Amino acid sequence: MKNEFLKEDKNPLLNPVDYYNFYGSFTQIFDGLKTAHAKSDNEICCINLKDMELNNINQTTFLLKGYLVDVLTENEYKIAVNSTISKFMLLTAVKFKGDITAAISYVSIYVMKSELPYIRVGTDYYKIIKKTDRWGAINIMLKPWKKDEIKQDHSKSILSYILKFDDFTILPNNKTFIPVKNNCYNLYSKFAHDTNQHDVTLNDIPVTIGLLNHIFGTQVQLGLKYMKLLYENPMQILPVLALVSTERETGKTTFLNWISMIFGENSVLISPGDLTHNFNSGYATKNIIMVDETVIEKSTSVEKLKSLATAKTISVSQKFVQQYSVPFFGKIIICTNKEKDFMRIDEEEIRFWVRKIKPITGQKNVNIEDDLFNEIPKVLKFLELMPSIDISNSRMVFTQEEIGTSQLQIIKDESKSGLHKELDMHIEDFFNNNSELKSFMVTAIDIKDKWYSHNNQYSIAYIRKVIKDEMKLKSLENQRYYPFGEISMSQRVGTPFEFFNQNYQSIENQIDEKSTPINF
Repeated sequence: MKNEFLKEDKNPLLNPVDYYNFYGSFTQIFDGLKTAHAKSDNEICCINLKDMELNNINQTTFLLKGYLVDVLTENEYKIAVNSTISKFMLLTAVKFKGDITAAISYVSIYVMKSELPYIRVGTDYYKIIKKTDRWGAINIMLKPWKKDEIKQDHSKSILSYILKFDDFTILPNNKTFIPVKNNCYNLYSKFAHDTNQHDVTLNDIPVTIGLLNHIFGTQVQLGLKYMKLLYENPMQILPVLALVSTERETGKTTFLNWISMIFGENSVLISPGDLTHNFNSGYATKNIIMVDETVIEKSTSVEKLKSLATAKTISVSQKFVQQYSVPFFGKIIICTNKEKDFMRIDEEEIRFWVRKIKPITGQKNVNIEDDLFNEIPKVLKFLELMPSIDISNSRMVFTQEEIGTSQLQIIKDESKSGLHKELDMHIEDFFNNNSELKSFMVTAIDIKDKWYSHNNQYSIAYIRKVIKDEMKLKSLENQRYYPFGEISMSQRVGTPFEFFNQNYQSIENQIDEKSTPINF
């Protein structure tokens, strides 16, 4: 009676051992062997010197009965006579000298036609590994694999079947996966989710919208645009999104986990220290780089982060692998409990979108991550149904006015040097006491004499440097001027800087706008 488990179509759920026992060719086990010939489809005769002397060259050695093999005579493979073995055991002994691992690989790759789990890029070998994340999504990743280990596991012959590529590339696309282009292997992983079949409204994704409302607040429409761009335009440069809060349980980590759920192996969570490591392969090929518990103090790390925000290419450094260059499309998301000073952000910086996140109030949803994961197909459909986004307004899509927040300005103010902050206070105080002045002119020497004559911490050269490099003022041409606008003092000759009374300018603007005089 035929085994009920076997169907007319070969069962793809069988492991390689059972698969070969049920479907593997008996006679092909001996293909290419000069000391063996097939007497029939189920009889193999193995010839050796002893058989030739005894004129027993036609004596059957292995006889197939159903799915099992009877061993009838002595043989060079040292399989006991009068024993019964499986076809897979015979394959292992004849073709692979008892190496079961190599036999399993042979059946899986050559007989079952399973996808070969290795590639060669340039001169380096990699294994394609499938990983299931904590939410159940399957992601594909590459791991360097030694050539000798591949030969040991699968035999030398497998090397000729491994696909070979000239180089790596990055081709981000969450809808149409492009595995190879111009014989360059695409390091962007295939998107792990399918979109919902039917149209979706806000009411269909309540948990996700609740999270987005909490994270983006009054800017939730910009937040939805941001998510649509991450999903549909993964090549687009976007501003660095920084979520800051001194309080705990604000939902920042939940947001990062949600991003990981959606984008899988194309996203990564790193520490600030990873930015300065010699090896950057952990994030260099990722589309979304998330930095948690961020405090970036070293100037090299600050500049590295800023350059990553707009970089077009990146050199990938990986242990035991030759360095290579690929296109870079990384978007950066920062989470930190340092609201004012997680890193230095200059006044003219336009690459940061800083959101202050408030603590979660009310009853907490302990299953929120499971709920968020279950809503992903509907969320993707909702993003697809949103209106198209005009990406021509700015290099980063969002304008400075759109993503400018009061928290960003607080960080910029906190990022000023100590002298810069002191000068701001001195200048503000001076104009408060001399409100009739529109501006005043001074050199670094004048400032030193007036405010820091007994302070050896700030030299004239340093004062000049802060005014030019941080306050972004250019010195005027050589001329005569009254220091601090004090006409009672004698004129000096030099190349002064001019500081303007912001309150005075505001009054002037009001006069221009209203075209009506203001009496003091």
